[in-house]
Amino acid sequence: MANPSLQIGNDNWAIKEDNLLGYSTAGTRFVPQTITMTRATLGTRVNPSGLVEDVELLGSELTSPLNFLSTWLQASVDSKTYNTFTVGGSGRGMYFMLPENKTLKINVSGVTGSVQLRYRTTTGGAGTVLGDFDTDLYLTTTNATTNIYLRATGAGTVSVTDVSVKEATIENLPRVDYTDGTSSLLVEPQRTNTVTYSEDFSQFSTSGSPTLTTGQLAPDGTLSATKVSGTIGSTYLALSGTTSATATRTIYAKTVSGTGTARLMSYFGNTDNLFNLTEEWQRFELTGAISTGAANFYVDMRGTQTLSEFIVWGGQSEEATYATSYIKTSGSTVTRNQETYTKTGISDKIGQTEGTFFIELSKPVLEPDSYYLISLNNAASNSDDNSVTIGFDNGSDDFYIRLRANASSTFTDNNRASLANTFYKIAIAYKSGQSLIYIDGNPITPSSGNLSTAFTFSATLDNLSFDYNGNNSLPFYGKVKQLQIFKTALSDSELATLTT
Repeated sequence: MANPSLQIGNDNWAIKEDNLLGYSTAGTRFVPQTITMTRATLGTRVNPSGLVEDVELLGSELTSPLNFLSTWLQASVDSKTYNTFTVGGSGRGMYFMLPENKTLKINVSGVTGSVQLRYRTTTGGAGTVLGDFDTDLYLTTTNATTNIYLRATGAGTVSVTDVSVKEATIENLPRVDYTDGTSSLLVEPQRTNTVTYSEDFSQFSTSGSPTLTTGQLAPDGTLSATKVSGTIGSTYLALSGTTSATATRTIYAKTVSGTGTARLMSYFGNTDNLFNLTEEWQRFELTGAISTGAANFYVDMRGTQTLSEFIVWGGQSEEATYATSYIKTSGSTVTRNQETYTKTGISDKIGQTEGTFFIELSKPVLEPDSYYLISLNNAASNSDDNSVTIGFDNGSDDFYIRLRANASSTFTDNNRASLANTFYKIAIAYKSGQSLIYIDGNPITPSSGNLSTAFTFSATLDNLSFDYNGNNSLPFYGKVKQLQIFKTALSDSELATLTT
């Protein structure tokens, strides 16, 4: 079998300068091929160790970020040591100058005393609260006078154990996800978590006086989970978390020991919110219409269940019909933007008279009237007039496999059912009058058109895009384990091997 002219994945994943690296091979050499990715917000994934984590690239630590004697500047402090300072009242403290025009990941930990972590864009003034101590916080600096400011709220001594300040790239980073234990590229639509405190359950209103014990080991490896203990039949926690008629809610939960059942989301009168918990973390999901009294996000013990205590983390509500990856909130709703992937200017990688397009991919639940597509197309035309497309459509959750040449559909298969969250290996070998389609090792006859139809592309195929036309129309959402482009049409036996 010929070597692919362009590959993505197949357990070979790398990121460079915000972009995904595809590759081609020359003998035993890997030649990188940059795939452009955009999202412009932070995203999370499940890493190879099974932990939920932010996807980011971090630079080295700034030089000696904790040293009040030399690297920090004082604002009316009475005395100071390497990691402590004393003030006679509020509005005084220590500040640290930051490099300009950088996105920084900041964590100030082990703090005692009456003090707030603030940031300023000048060397004077009270500044703005940046966030909590012992928490990873992100700040994008604007000028050379931006600083973080430890500002006292009263007289006394402030002590700090550690300060970490690193340059971070967080916005346009591809996410290689290991939710099922194997690697795949995660591609998701824009979503908003409307639960404003996803990890701080002390912000929820309560009934029945539940006991909340913080500092529990969470699915992200930190001590940010909460044990909820209460009385079955009366206890609940509730936080405003949705506004639409339909929402998908998720939460991570586990037992303290043993197994049992708990009502974790929605309103206790709903019949579908009772879940089986074990001593292992699970992410539970509930999708449905919002009934009376159910607009809040509930952790609820009022109904019939067996557990009077369990551990929870990561509450999320999305106004959509399926759940996406975790979006952390800490006081407001947070939106993760849509992801796009493109590789332009690759006419030399795509066969113009014959070729093969192969993808191993899965889809989430299809939103109504949606298509999730990946295609080879002509970038300049912003159309599908000349394109080779693989994906899924909304017709009974069918596959969508099509070749169009000169604005005419040569063949289409969109009448074959596919399942959500299931990986399929799909290949189109195209050649005028001799095309082939394979799915999971089996040859496929298209539902319309004919594989033996002659065709000629009237525009150059020069673009790979995670949509159907290179213009972000009908974008792909789901997971991709691997993608390969060949400049020749593979044979039946080669396609059977490739897709099995």
